[in-house]
Amino acid sequence: MAVRRVGILGHPERPAVRRAAARLSTLMRRRGLAVRIDSALAREMERPGHTLATLARWSQLLITLGGDGTALRGACAAARGGAVVLPINLGGLGFLAAAEEAEADQAVRAALAGKWPPVRHRLLEARVSRGGRVVQRGQAVNDVVIKAAGGYSAVHLRVEALGADLGHLLADGLIVASAAGSTAYSLSAGGPVLARDLDLMVATPVCPHTLASRSLVLGPEHPLEVRVLGSFDRPGLFFDGQEPSFLEPGDQIQFRLSRATVRVLENPARPLGRALRGKLGWQGSERRSFS
Repeated sequence: MAVRRVGILGHPERPAVRRAAARLSTLMRRRGLAVRIDSALAREMERPGHTLATLARWSQLLITLGGDGTALRGACAAARGGAVVLPINLGGLGFLAAAEEAEADQAVRAALAGKWPPVRHRLLEARVSRGGRVVQRGQAVNDVVIKAAGGYSAVHLRVEALGADLGHLLADGLIVASAAGSTAYSLSAGGPVLARDLDLMVATPVCPHTLASRSLVLGPEHPLEVRVLGSFDRPGLFFDGQEPSFLEPGDQIQFRLSRATVRVLENPARPLGRALRGKLGWQGSERRSFS
């Protein structure tokens, strides 16, 4: 599909983002494309802007300028709006990025020329039931996490999956991640790396209080059911690291892969394995292996 409408989402407080947004806007308008900018960034640039929800519905291509947080915001909006996402790193680690700041112009040209393929990422959804009534639903691109809102207390959960009661889990938290999110918080907690295009989710305990607690990988047909038994601190449910909604003892949370997907452009020259080595330090040497 020929791209005619391009949206730009960026971290508004970073001067480098504002400069990149201005430069890319000029580049694309010279090519005859219509360009719109997210309202928060546009305000800092003293230009007219649009809400992210409106931008995601209008755009065919949504460029995110910033770190992984900005890329996640854009991807979540694009899943509802239908835009293809091009994440460009102007932040820190930028693990989700298809290109770095110095490559921004080249990345946009490659995207517009159809040289970079879109990869569909399956989203996660979580549903909270209280007293037999659904009180919250939400979706996440990377992960949904149960943990104490203060961050210092363990949570006590009852877990069910694969048609069986898997017993009690006492841990600092529980991370339920998509395949794309398996390399984020879940990986830091000891979870496995999943290829980004797999229709899988992984549940990883955070600092469990027993050696028997391990990650569990589940497919689309296998939801995960969790019941909150208690916590010394009020537990919260975090979607992609955003502000939590609070849980109460007895709440039932069902996690499953959503039918919703988001299309994210990937640089063919930078597969997942290269990102693991270059950004997360997964590397070794032949000399060390055979010495």
